[in-house]
Formats: sequence, structure tokens, C-alpha cells
Amino acid sequence: MAKNSKNASSIVAINKVTQTIFGLSENEVFEHDFSKANRAKETYVSYIPYKDIMTTTVEISKSVEDADLLDAIVVKVYEELGLDTALDYKITYSEVIGATGDDRIFNVFVVDNAKLTSEFDAIAARTNYIDYIAMAPFLYEGLYNRGVLTRDGIDCFIYLQRNDAFLVVYQNGEYFQSRQVRYNLKFLHEKYVELIGSRIDEENFYRLLSNQGINLENPTERDYMIQIFDDMFYYINDVLGGISKIYNVNIQNVYVGTDIGKIPAIEVFVENNLKLRYRDFNFSIAINAKEYPLTQLDVLMFLVGQDYLATKDDDHNYSPFMRPPPLAQRSTGKLIGYFLLGCLLGAAYPAYNFGYGYYNNMVASDKTSQYQEVEAKLSPARTQRDQIEQETKAVREDAAKRNKELADRKSLIHAISDKKNNYAMKGVSIFDLTNMVVKNKGNMVRIGDENRTLTIQVRTKNDKQMTELLEDISKKEPYGVDTKTIALQEGNKTVFYDSNISVEVR
Repeated sequence: MAKNSKNASSIVAINKVTQTIFGLSENEVFEHDFSKANRAKETYVSYIPYKDIMTTTVEISKSVEDADLLDAIVVKVYEELGLDTALDYKITYSEVIGATGDDRIFNVFVVDNAKLTSEFDAIAARTNYIDYIAMAPFLYEGLYNRGVLTRDGIDCFIYLQRNDAFLVVYQNGEYFQSRQVRYNLKFLHEKYVELIGSRIDEENFYRLLSNQGINLENPTERDYMIQIFDDMFYYINDVLGGISKIYNVNIQNVYVGTDIGKIPAIEVFVENNLKLRYRDFNFSIAINAKEYPLTQLDVLMFLVGQDYLATKDDDHNYSPFMRPPPLAQRSTGKLIGYFLLGCLLGAAYPAYNFGYGYYNNMVASDKTSQYQEVEAKLSPARTQRDQIEQETKAVREDAAKRNKELADRKSLIHAISDKKNNYAMKGVSIFDLTNMVVKNKGNMVRIGDENRTLTIQVRTKNDKQMTELLEDISKKEPYGVDTKTIALQEGNKTVFYDSNISVEVR
């Protein structure tokens, strides 16, 4: 069933080993056609065969700082694998969790960058980019990341291809160890031909293997096939035994897959030779998967593609033809964005000024109209206010004039009253003082008047008379007495006392 990939986003699995390209969209598989491709809606996924990967395990002292870890690993890898220093390699590594001792153990993967680029260059020429290229042993991550398998226990995956074969061990959903296996499908074919002593076409052998497995009708051929698989699984048992012994792990499940599908009765060898539980490698992710010759690695590529779309995790992505980020995220896109923004702001500022000026003119016109209306209402009030101010000013001037007249009259009245009262009082005071002077046998020489104070000059024959006079004056309640000196005067042989007495009339 063909499907137009232009209608929805799809994952395209490019299998260089089988030379097939399939797409997955909306849980349906379709044969991919580049002439109908919509690259913007397609995610391209492929993988590096195990035989093109150089792997090794290195031990690094725990005293090495993390900042120097990569350099230490690279030096060890060049030494152990004998890499050519003139070539460019992509080197990645993952630490083996649970290792004991004074050293840290790392699985290291090396790929020749020049070879990687040349292998996928033809594909990139048609797609422009390849979103994700996984190493074959890391394809199984999709089973755990997409929830197809649970992350508990230790699983072993064995996979056979025409010119390649490998096994990979996952612990709790994480890559643990992998090994290349010499028993690929072509090797099985050659061993079978060698044992039966006659040629059989390679493709016919693969059909025989996928249809009958070890259950061949010819007893001799069946025995030869059993012998081949016994040898293969004894070999695999040694490999797994070495991994279990070195890393102290117990593998629980074994999945066996091939590019030609399941080999009938292969589970017998897993259970008898490996003494492990066999699991069927049958993970279907599309409703029409049986209609297409999908390999099990094609299914894994679909899962990896789905996971990559969800996470954008490039930790195990080896693609040298990465899809460029959206234009807005690139430096050029940002520069264009800034330029367009500048143009927009440059155009917006005059428009803003024009609009704001027009708005201000409208507001000013409206305010002017309101002002004129208010001004028309205020004009009579201002006229009335001016009239009231003039009347108030006239009233104030008249009040000031009348207050002045009143003050003058009050001053005149006070003066008349003072003269009447003070002169009568002073007359009484002079009469009293004269009587007291005469009483004390003194003579009044002179009388002076200044405001409310009378100054009299008194003369007596002795100081006693003068003293008694002063006492009499001071005893009078209305008077206050002040004298500074009492002088003894001698002249013409006559002796007398003379004093100026100031009397305050209260």
C-alpha cells in the first residue's frame, strides 16, 4: 500500500545494507519515493553497520580529572587500536557502570570520519541532510526509550546480517557491552556449502534458512545445519560467559534477529546451548508492517526516529549531514531578523510620529473647543467679579477714612480726659504736699511737673524734719517717692537741708 508522504510528517528509514528505504507515517509503513518527498516533513534515519565501527574497552585511573578524561581516552585508544594519526576519527565513549577497582572502565567507539561521509554522501545528495545516524548497537535504545521493553534486567540482542553479525548487551535499558560475531549469514552459507559438498545459491540458502531453519527434510543436511548452529552458539556462549565473568553480570533474556527474519527453531539453541531465556524479536509498530519486507533494524530505526523527534538528543547521533536549524535560530537568520526589525522600527518611527501628531492635533482641537465653551461661561462671571472687586475697594477706602476719623476723635477725647483728670489730680497732689511740708516745718522752694511726676525742692532746718517729711509722703497711697540726695547747705552762716523730691502720682 503506497502512501503520499506529503500529507503528514513521517520518519524515513534508510537501510544501506539492504538498499531499501521505507517511511512510517500515522502508524502506517510506505515505500519511500524521493520524487514525492516533502523534506520539511520527513525525518531521515540511518545507521552505521557494526563492521564499520572500531570498538575497544579502556581503563582510566580514577585520579584523572574529568576535564582531562577525553584526552586520556583518546591517547589510550590510538595506542590500543593502532589508529593512523593522519586520519580524522570520531571518537565517543560511555562508562561501564558498576566497575570496581582503582580504574574506571570505558567502552569506546571509533568511526573514520572520511569513510562515514563517503558512505552517506550519495544519500545526502538526494535528501540534503540526514537527521540521525546511529551506530548499529545503539539502535536498541529505541526499544527502551519508546517503552517497548521495560528497563529492568539484562538483555542480550544477537543480530545476523549477510556480511555482518554482532551481539549487544543492555543493562537496565542502557548500553552495556557489544561484540562482533563472525557467524554472519554469508559465513553460515559458506559453512553449509562446505559440509554438504555442493554449491547452493546464496539467496536460495537464505530462503531455506528463513523457511525451514534447522528443520530440513534431508536428515544429512539437517545434521549439518544443527552442527553449524551448535558451533555458532557455543562460540556465542563463550563470548557471553566472558562478559558475565569480567563484569559480574547475569544475562537473563536473549533476542535473536536477522535481516531475513526469524530462523525457525533457533530458540532451541538459545535455551540448550546458552541456558538462557529466548525472546522473540518481533516488534511491530505499524498496522500494515507485514505488507513490506522490513528488517528488524528498519523497525528499530523507526523507533529511534520517533525518540529523536521527541527529545532531539544528539548524544549518539553520528550524522555528518545534520539538518540546519530553523532560519530564525541561525546567525544569518538572526541577522536578517535584526535587519528587518531595524527596517520595521525605522518605518514605524515616522508613522508613529505622524499618528501621534495627528492624535495630538485632534486632542488639541477638542480641548480648544471645550476651552472656548468654558471661556464663554466664565466671561460674565469675570465681569461680575471685577465689579465686586471695585465695590469692595471703595468700601475699604471709606472704612479706612472713617476709621481714621474715629481714631482722631478717640485721641482728642483721651487728651481732654487726661487734662481734666491729671490737672485736677496734680492740683490735689500739690495741696497735699504743701500741707505735709508745712506740717514738718519745711519750706517749698520750687515745684516742677513732668508727665505724672511732680518734683519739689524742699528745704528744712535739720535732717529729722526732712526724714519725717519723706515718711509722710511715702505713706500716702497715691504717691511714690524718690529722692537721690539730701544736701547740707551752708551759706551766710545759716545751716539747712535741701532735697529734690520726685513724687509719682499713681
